[in-house]
Amino acid sequence: MSNRALNACGFSSETIGAEYETDAALAEAGNDMANPYFLAALAAETEQRALDHHAATQEPR
Repeated sequence: MSNRALNACGFSSETIGAEYETDAALAEAGNDMANPYFLAALAAETEQRALDHHAATQEPR
């Protein structure tokens, strides 16, 4: 089982932080969703969400 702590909604603090970074990157990019800075932040958020999903679906030992 993963040691990744998830809140009641199934999100980790890492994912929540990544969401804030993505929002900030999009604002800084002037809402340009093709901006490389935004795309990098979105990729990091997507990776964190995948790790949360993996942690939530692991069988307890």
